[in-house]
Amino acid sequence: MCESATKALVIVDAEGNYYVLPGEVISLAKAAPEAQDAIAERLASHARVPLAEGYCFAGVLTVPAEDELAHYTPDVAWPNAADTP
Repeated sequence: MCESATKALVIVDAEGNYYVLPGEVISLAKAAPEAQDAIAERLASHARVPLAEGYCFAGVLTVPAEDELAHYTPDVAWPNAADTP
């Protein structure tokens, strides 16, 4: 393996489309510490499903654009729910 290789999380939707999320993307999307409790509360009724490499699927959030959780990173280079169609 190349020394500059990185791991990526790959998810697939119901239509069979793959989404490759490199580690850098996952790091950017990490919820701020002050949002952790709100997220856990919204996903409390969901069971975590182990994936791989220490990751679990925790659920799907429906987040209105004006919701504080739609803006999960202060990095303006990263799109948030308010910027996406």
